[in-house]
Amino acid sequence: MKTNLQKNWWVLTVNGLLAILFGALALFATEAFMLGMSMYFGLLVLIGGILLLVGAYDKQRKQKSYSMMLTEGIISIIIGVIIMVFPGSTLKLFFIFIGIWSLLLGLFKIYVAIALRKMMEFRYMFFLGGLLLFAIGLVLLLDPAYVAGFVLKAVGVIFIVIGIMLAYFSFVVKNAEKEV
Repeated sequence: MKTNLQKNWWVLTVNGLLAILFGALALFATEAFMLGMSMYFGLLVLIGGILLLVGAYDKQRKQKSYSMMLTEGIISIIIGVIIMVFPGSTLKLFFIFIGIWSLLLGLFKIYVAIALRKMMEFRYMFFLGGLLLFAIGLVLLLDPAYVAGFVLKAVGVIFIVIGIMLAYFSFVVKNAEKEV
């Protein structure tokens, strides 16, 4: 008797091939891929905002409080449109915000490690973690495009490996079907 997985082994193959394609795009079409992903994210935010407006309208028709949902919907639509119209700028801004956050968190961890040095058993790890966060924040602020490209290439490699594993597993499942 075949399991669902055995009957549909080819779905794993397709998922594996799609993961390999996604990874290859991330590795070799970095700038276009990042802009496309940014625009896709903007579209998701825009659609979410529209759905919130529909929900607010429905609440208003039912005489329920709808102002928060309406406000969130309008803000989401505005942000979604901005991301879609300026995908490169919003992507760079995103990495700058992460850089500022990382820099501040790193400084805070360094401060805590120094201030509580007599109370903390693992203060050196805390201090090193703070230094690492600080360094990441500096790199993000100095060259956000480089970091974005590096992260995207790492994601590309990971997806290619996952895709190969899925494709291999699909053939293991297919061959197991013959043995059952």
